[in-house]
Amino acid sequence: MGLHAPSAPVVRTANRGVLLAQRGVSQGLVLVISDVLSGAVSFGLSNLLLTGLGKVNIQIETVVIWLGVWLCWRFYQGLYPGYGKSPQTELRLHTVSTVQVLLVQLAAALAFGRLAMGVGGVVVAWLLILLLALLVRYGVRSLLIRAGNFGRPVSIIGAGQTASLLIAHLQANPAYGLIPLAAYDDNPVLQGTLLHDVPVRGSIEQALTDPLTEQALISIPSARAETQQKLVNNVYAAFPVTWVIPDLFGVPNQALLPHNIGSVATLEVRNNLRSRRAQFIKRTMDIVLSSAGVILVSPILLIIALLIRWDSEGAVVYKAHRIGKDMVPFECYKFRSMYLDSEEKLQQLLLRDGELRAEYETYHKLKNDPRITKVGSVLRKLSLDELPQIFNVLMGTMSLIGPRPYLLREKEKMAGEEYFISQVRPGMTGYWQVTERSKSTFYERVAMDRFYITNWSPWLDLVILLQTVRVVIFGKGAY
Repeated sequence: MGLHAPSAPVVRTANRGVLLAQRGVSQGLVLVISDVLSGAVSFGLSNLLLTGLGKVNIQIETVVIWLGVWLCWRFYQGLYPGYGKSPQTELRLHTVSTVQVLLVQLAAALAFGRLAMGVGGVVVAWLLILLLALLVRYGVRSLLIRAGNFGRPVSIIGAGQTASLLIAHLQANPAYGLIPLAAYDDNPVLQGTLLHDVPVRGSIEQALTDPLTEQALISIPSARAETQQKLVNNVYAAFPVTWVIPDLFGVPNQALLPHNIGSVATLEVRNNLRSRRAQFIKRTMDIVLSSAGVILVSPILLIIALLIRWDSEGAVVYKAHRIGKDMVPFECYKFRSMYLDSEEKLQQLLLRDGELRAEYETYHKLKNDPRITKVGSVLRKLSLDELPQIFNVLMGTMSLIGPRPYLLREKEKMAGEEYFISQVRPGMTGYWQVTERSKSTFYERVAMDRFYITNWSPWLDLVILLQTVRVVIFGKGAY
């Protein structure tokens, strides 16, 4: 591939690395300040609560010490500025760091017999930090992104299909903080072209002799082992930070743990959903959150029921037969959003209109569906028609988060994935609903459901829940 390890350019890379490191420090400092403010507000609110209850006020030195410990621990975890971390990884690090400092503070107080603010005050303060600091971090980072002041530029080594997927995902998710600046490939046909508006500037050798960024992402997973080894070593010599995409497509990528056996690098692939502990955690989350949800949404359920009854004839809730866990059919509850003769209307419509028939075969739904009632269109846009499924969750036939509950007739189109996907309970919401929603094709949804199952973790579920709130509020991509 014409690769070699440059010598002189390393000095230029080091100088550039210093400049980009300074930019990263400034972005990280903004996030540190936001965490300090979140912590101060949380301890302040806890202090007001203690004062109202006639308890001892929080001492300022206590706040400074433990907030300092918390900030140092988060710095060690790489949360300032936190480039390249997936949402579930960031959520896990945030939660773990906060809970750990809470436990350490309680343990220290127990050991020395001194806890001025009391156990309740400590717990309340850190629970407030757990919630407030996360929301403030998201908000501050969003402002930085909008101002064009978050992230560092990266060079993409390789300009094939993998690079295209990588660039598209980073551009669609700027919170990763990795900004594709240039791509390089030894294929002369690709040189001078654009890859999602990112220029393919030249050969890989050019990237090594005149690097433009601090970080490189090697995206040539199909290269032979010898070529890959040479490529990694050369890029590693020219760039301060190097990431490599291995040839592990189809393998759970969010359940990988690196290990070393002597000089041999190994990867542990965890099957989280096979773990009894994980199954217990997931079911417990379902019961606790859905029980709380029933209480919170009961007034909304009543209002929707009255609107449906007023809008059109028929039952308020209908039972749709879906494929459940282990391929066992179950009755999935939904608010009725269509007219009573909807299935007959659909068949007649598809027979008359070939274009609509093609749309339905691709997406398994219609964007302008004449079967949907006026109230039903609003319910579907906000995904409120699926609220009764919370009772399915309590009954154990569904989960809050999971694969899409597929129709019985869709089994034939699932390309053999039905048995794999039915290992888990279908969910009220899921990975595809918060990413592509109605824009994705049927086969893309199946692929995303498989991705969710193979990469499941409690943190992924929590991220999907948070994103579900966002897409429901904005009605993004639903019809």
